[in-house]
Amino acid sequence: MDTDLHRPILSFGEVLWDLLPDGPALGGAPLNFAARMQAFGHPTQIISRVGQDSLGQQALLGIQKLGLSTSCIQEDAHQPTGTVEIQLDGFGNADYHILQSVAYDDILLPNETELLVPRAKVLYFGSLVQRSLRARQTLKQIVASLPEDAMIVYDLNLRKDCYSRETIHASLEMAQWMKCNEEESRWVADTFELKANSLPDRAVEILERWHLEGVVMTLGSKGALAVTCSGQIVYQPGFQVQALETIGAGDATTAAFVHHWLAKDPLPFCLRRGCALGSMVTTQHGATQSISMNELNQWIRTAPLQVMDPTLEPWCKNP
Repeated sequence: MDTDLHRPILSFGEVLWDLLPDGPALGGAPLNFAARMQAFGHPTQIISRVGQDSLGQQALLGIQKLGLSTSCIQEDAHQPTGTVEIQLDGFGNADYHILQSVAYDDILLPNETELLVPRAKVLYFGSLVQRSLRARQTLKQIVASLPEDAMIVYDLNLRKDCYSRETIHASLEMAQWMKCNEEESRWVADTFELKANSLPDRAVEILERWHLEGVVMTLGSKGALAVTCSGQIVYQPGFQVQALETIGAGDATTAAFVHHWLAKDPLPFCLRRGCALGSMVTTQHGATQSISMNELNQWIRTAPLQVMDPTLEPWCKNP
């Protein structure tokens, strides 16, 4: 028996309700990532905290319906379950207003998690949950107890008033892989005075500055870019879609990429699959609707690509 198949994927951070114009949807980047990894067949645990309120109880039920365990989700008697007010523009892009002082700001390290961490195959975390000191301390405890071969994935995921320069730097110091979008990469370049101008050079400079193993950069309709410490640079053009929402698309991209990277698939293949799943999510309402492998395969075979960004064409590889 391959014991590696039974090592858990851990996703640390916020569970919250996206308050969309047409009603609430269960979300949070760590939950979106965890749901996709569980659907891919990985034993996955979401480490989070919800309030002892009606939204918290609904969240626990919703998480169970996604096939995930709630054993590492704590309940808070004093703070409410997290919520985010979201407004969508005409292209489905989201503007977020995130409630402060909620349950996931106080995530502790439960006994169940202490047993899982030394066996973890992957740890995923983002920026939003680290706005509180307590959650940052818990995250550091988890990272310190990971096995040496665990894949540590950091989703930059900047949200207004929920991050700092110091937190971003500390996160990049802990991480092995970083996922960001183009705008977030520009923030990193400006904040840390990076010198690179082109997107591939910027990704390489980020990788070298923080000694990362890899960087995945989503580029909206232009597709995605990935670089690794072995010197690989790969560009994947975007797929043509009629987008309804962009919520959860980046999380799906990360999950599909990580899934295939763990399977030791080639970098261009990992990026193409990630880009394809992310584009499929934009055609749906909500971030965690089911997408099967068969549906993903069919999409990749039939969905037309966007016109290639000519500045990135030299790094386009056929997987």
